[in-house]
Amino acid sequence: MSYQWRYNSITGSMIVNAREYDKNYNQYVSVINGGFDRDNLPVNSITHDDFEDRAVGRWLTVDNINVYDDYSTFNDANFSGGTVNPRGNSIRGLRYESAPIEGGGSWFQVGETGTLQCEEGMAVIRFHINSFVPKYNHFYKIGTTDRVARKTRQWKIEVDGVEVSRTSEIFPVFHCTQMFVQVPISKGNHEFAVYCKVPAMKEGDDTTNKSTVLAYWGGQLSVHNRRR
Repeated sequence: MSYQWRYNSITGSMIVNAREYDKNYNQYVSVINGGFDRDNLPVNSITHDDFEDRAVGRWLTVDNINVYDDYSTFNDANFSGGTVNPRGNSIRGLRYESAPIEGGGSWFQVGETGTLQCEEGMAVIRFHINSFVPKYNHFYKIGTTDRVARKTRQWKIEVDGVEVSRTSEIFPVFHCTQMFVQVPISKGNHEFAVYCKVPAMKEGDDTTNKSTVLAYWGGQLSVHNRRR
């Protein structure tokens, strides 16, 4: 840590004044009363055994967020057999006119709602997830003038039903989304949840072959309740 100079340098030639001493002393008091951090403590001076349980915060994670555990998924009929898919692989995911997307344009929850007993302080929220959106048609259905919905997705985080963070529309076919936000939090139980949205379907969107609209996997929501 860098050297911290005294507020006043008291010498023998100065008039005795207790207030000048107090000004110097208050600098140390302010550090002790909530100002201690890693710069004020020697290395390894505090070990794990010195901490009471949850002394420096509380932690919540919602792991392995994926479409297969959240909802019923469907094979993409455009990606099956023949020269398109000689190995017989499949793309499974959500589609229009089925839950939870239905007609699109509305938010639906991904993963479970996490509940954390918080102390007054800050909630440090992190979320990441992988997603895939096939793009057989974009803007117009191939060979027609029928418009199709933009093949995008958005994510948002809510705390107790209030939105605290949202991404813009994400266009790449494959994408690993990372979100980070800090919000003040009060003492008590609080709920943390993640939602997704795809654009509303249009007249050219494939509802006959039931193309996959969205697949997601490998997601994690973590919340760290920090307090002094």
